[in-house]
Amino acid sequence: MIQPERKSLDFAEHRQAYDGFIRLTLIVIFLLLSHLVALALGGVAHLWVLACLELGLSILAAVIGAAVPGLDWKPGAAVLAFCLLTLAIATG
Repeated sequence: MIQPERKSLDFAEHRQAYDGFIRLTLIVIFLLLSHLVALALGGVAHLWVLACLELGLSILAAVIGAAVPGLDWKPGAAVLAFCLLTLAIATG
């Protein structure tokens, strides 16, 4: 019986894939949290125009964070902070 050739494990390639997965996961977490807060702003404070603006900003931040490797989750965190601030002002 002929054994198939076994390829050696490339740790650097696995590490790169893992880092990319973690990076994308963080970007999506900040995107979803921003969407949640924006929908709360629209539902609680009835500021749907501002909520739609925040939804657009969060999508834009996720695209920028995914496109620029050095930024990663930081644009999403900034938009989430803005969303939380506007929710606090609108309901406070």
